[in-house]
Amino acid sequence: MDASTFRWVLVLIAVVAVLFIYLYGRHQTRLRRRAAVDSFTREEIESAFIEDEELRDELENLNRILNESEDDQPELDQIEIKPVLEFEEAPFALPDPDVFLPPECEGDEPTVCYLLRHGDFRLITGEEIGQAVSQVGLQEGAEGFLEFIEEEKLMFRVCSLSPPGSMSGCDELEFSTLGLVCFINLDASEDPARAYEILLKKVDELVRFLNVKVFKANQELLTISDVTETRQSLAER
Repeated sequence: MDASTFRWVLVLIAVVAVLFIYLYGRHQTRLRRRAAVDSFTREEIESAFIEDEELRDELENLNRILNESEDDQPELDQIEIKPVLEFEEAPFALPDPDVFLPPECEGDEPTVCYLLRHGDFRLITGEEIGQAVSQVGLQEGAEGFLEFIEEEKLMFRVCSLSPPGSMSGCDELEFSTLGLVCFINLDASEDPARAYEILLKKVDELVRFLNVKVFKANQELLTISDVTETRQSLAER
């Protein structure tokens, strides 16, 4: 074999060797890459499977808790909303203040006794009382009470609803009272029926001047039926 042919054989062997090395390297690289991908995918799949199981458990626990919470709460149509005024089952209220009633209104003597006051026992000022007394024609009499005189005859008397009952200085600014007590001692009156009608007229005037309500001695509101009954009783005397 000549030298030229020997050189070409060596070149061919070298080329085959290089090609073999190249192909073998690529094949090994492909195998390593496939193995790495397979290993990575398997770990990810296993990890995902585990995470799904844990997530499923958590969701089941959460769903169970929500269901239990819903079971413990009433249905919407069963909820009763009370008005604001019902929040306090026993609303706070101040007790009625102490009041003064003349002996005639608390004794056994037949007496007509009407209380003129605000429903909430709000005080009436001396200025208000002074103007009303002047307009109605009341004048100061015995015991510090006010009196209404007609033809020199005593028709009825007026005292303060606040203890001790005196109306002295009622036209002064410092004066104040819970209300007025208008009363007639029927046994002491010369004409009870006439006195009663005058009392009703003056009480009506006082109510308009002072913007108050009329109560009986037992603190109940005076009604038309009460007035009619008293008139009938006086007519039979």
